[in-house]
Amino acid sequence: MKFEKILPENSKRRVIVKKIYDKYIAKNSTEERRYLKWIKQNEPNEEELENQRNHKFEIEPKISIIVPIYNTPEKFFEELVQSLENQTYSNWELCLADGSPEKLNYIEEYTKRDKRIKYKAIGENKGISGNTNEALSLATGDFVGLLDHDDLLPIFSLFEVVKAINENPEVEFLYSDEDKLEAVDKPRYGVFFKPDFSPYTLNSANYICHFSIFKKELIDKLKGFDSRYDGSQDWDIVARAIESTKNIVHIPKVLYHWRAHRNSTAQNSDSKPYAFEIGKKVITDHIKRTLDTEVEVTDGLTPGSYKIKYKVKDNPKVSIIIDAKDLTNEEIQKIVQKVKITTYTNYEIIVITDKNIESVDKIIKPKNNIFKTYNEAVKEIEGKYFIIIDKNLIKIDIPSYIEDLVGICQDKEVGIVGTKLYNKNNEVEHNGVVLGMNGVGDFLYKGLEKDAGTYMQRLSIIHNVSCVYYKYSMIDKKLFEECGGFPINYSGDLNSIEICLKILNQNKQVIMNPIVSFCVKKLSDTEHEEEQVNEFIKKWDKYYSIGDRYFSPNLSKKYTNIAIKVDD
Repeated sequence: MKFEKILPENSKRRVIVKKIYDKYIAKNSTEERRYLKWIKQNEPNEEELENQRNHKFEIEPKISIIVPIYNTPEKFFEELVQSLENQTYSNWELCLADGSPEKLNYIEEYTKRDKRIKYKAIGENKGISGNTNEALSLATGDFVGLLDHDDLLPIFSLFEVVKAINENPEVEFLYSDEDKLEAVDKPRYGVFFKPDFSPYTLNSANYICHFSIFKKELIDKLKGFDSRYDGSQDWDIVARAIESTKNIVHIPKVLYHWRAHRNSTAQNSDSKPYAFEIGKKVITDHIKRTLDTEVEVTDGLTPGSYKIKYKVKDNPKVSIIIDAKDLTNEEIQKIVQKVKITTYTNYEIIVITDKNIESVDKIIKPKNNIFKTYNEAVKEIEGKYFIIIDKNLIKIDIPSYIEDLVGICQDKEVGIVGTKLYNKNNEVEHNGVVLGMNGVGDFLYKGLEKDAGTYMQRLSIIHNVSCVYYKYSMIDKKLFEECGGFPINYSGDLNSIEICLKILNQNKQVIMNPIVSFCVKKLSDTEHEEEQVNEFIKKWDKYYSIGDRYFSPNLSKKYTNIAIKVDD
């Protein structure tokens, strides 16, 4: 590190520079090295590529690759065509619509060389949606894949797409992981390993982006792209597609290379600032169509991510259950006053205690087993939703915490909404549980600075997860009772996973809303006997065997921070 020679030891400037180096440069270079290692360990070698070329699928769909072009540099176009002509799956066609002021004459030699390449000079620039629809009009394939004019597909990309179609014959929409490159002869970087389909995550950021493949019948049903959303037209088409089909498949392989240059959003998010404003319209309109709910959308921590406030409908009653079994009257009153900062008015406070407490709505006497007590308390509440608060509460960050949780919980597809918990040192205690991480599951990002920028900005956007910590989460009372309540023979973290898996088993979603955060005392780690862990995993083998669908199988489950999974 050169700064060690330049900056005096123990100087303030050196401390600042070292922090920047450790956080951004050293970390990123380590991850890029791990990614290059991942490529060697996971992508096909020459023998495997040859086997792909000779493979015969039962279903061999034609894939129409749709590319709107506009003043495309010939070098970029040549590399794009080469990436297609080298594909190990050959039943494809390239559909080009040219909105350039003048016809790109160099393309003619490509169309003569390969009859799979179709070219249409529009004669005018109809905008990105209009140009793409012109390219769509050339498509005769069974499926349609979207490719930008300056990006590339790895040579095994279409093979993996067709393999997924054969494994899922009913599929109508597929997407893959992606990375970046600056030139074909330079190392790839910036890999984005995505979760399986995550509707609330998609509402907060277009994590799907590239490589998107649609059944042609679905694209026709959607009537193509809508020019009102130019700039975020790809997000809009995905949003409308998932409104029309549940047959969605994520291929957890890097099947798209996003070229980074100064005019692309891959390298420069300021190249298309209008796109981020259009993104807000995509979110608002999509949520209005699907949930019939008004939302407030504001900019997130990074361009392309958004903070969303889902507006509450019908003012449902909420029950705040305070676990105060070991607290004095004075300590209980302090917690009561903390939860009363809420701007929501239709709520009740239930306290678990053997004390006589004024200014609360109901008192529940504690039993020997706290989970029996919780189950009994839920039976007694009047609220449609409830949240359990305990003695660990230090402060609640925002007075709108109840409506910010109810706004999501009122979605009939949602069963529980978790919140971000952090300690007095501003370190994350909880931001969702990754199933199977370090055993049965672990808290993602624990120990990290609470507002740090992270992979997919999970500490700042509303997103899907498999599990959340059961306390400080809002839970649908009816669904909770249908799931049988809390089991009484597990500790808190196993109970968290158990109730969330029961909710998932009811085909409901588990959501993290880190915009709502609570400062709490450190959560204690719980150790389990190996036999109990094995029994639990065996009981829920349906979920453990496939892995956490909201956490990429290409990411390590050894670390609560994000790291690429490689064999060391």
